[in-house]
Amino acid sequence: MSKLEIQKPNVLKIEEIADLRKEIVENSEKYEIREKRFKDVEEEKIEAEKYEFRNCLFESCKIIQSNFENAYFSDVIFQNCDFSNSNFSKAGFNRVEFINCKLTGCEWIEADIFNIYIKESHFAYVNFSEANFRNVKMENTNLQSSSINEVSWKNIVFLECDLTKSELIRTKLKGIDFSTCELNGITVNIADLNGAIVNEFQALELSKLLGLKIK
Repeated sequence: MSKLEIQKPNVLKIEEIADLRKEIVENSEKYEIREKRFKDVEEEKIEAEKYEFRNCLFESCKIIQSNFENAYFSDVIFQNCDFSNSNFSKAGFNRVEFINCKLTGCEWIEADIFNIYIKESHFAYVNFSEANFRNVKMENTNLQSSSINEVSWKNIVFLECDLTKSELIRTKLKGIDFSTCELNGITVNIADLNGAIVNEFQALELSKLLGLKIK
């Protein structure tokens, strides 16, 4: 499963740098932004609810405390960006990459997350509750204290991710390999652990959930 093939974003080579807030205003009737490159944007409280972003590139942007609820991102790359405390609830993602990004404290409730690659990023305190994951790879990413409750997922890979103190309540973990990850202090239902793949040290830690005392 670690060799999971993720469909890569089809992002055209776009040289001209666009103004995000201007694009949102100018497209307020059709709610669609295509083939734009956003670089070094610094904004907060952007309102982009229901907007569609297609074939776009975000580079070194800081767009915090913003609203992307019900937005849709297709063939989009985020590099070195900060979207902390923004709302992506009920948003859709398909063929999207987050590379060295910060999304601390974001809401991704009921989001549809397909063909996504997340690498060397900070997703601490993110709420993924009731999200739908398909073909997702997270690598070397901080997911500390995140809420991954009641999610549906198929073909998901975690490589060297930190899930310390995260909640995985009513989320089936069968077949998911956590052996390279940090799982200290996670909250999980015992039944949902059935079939999860862990290393021997993680097994010892998780045994505490069963009330076992190992001598």
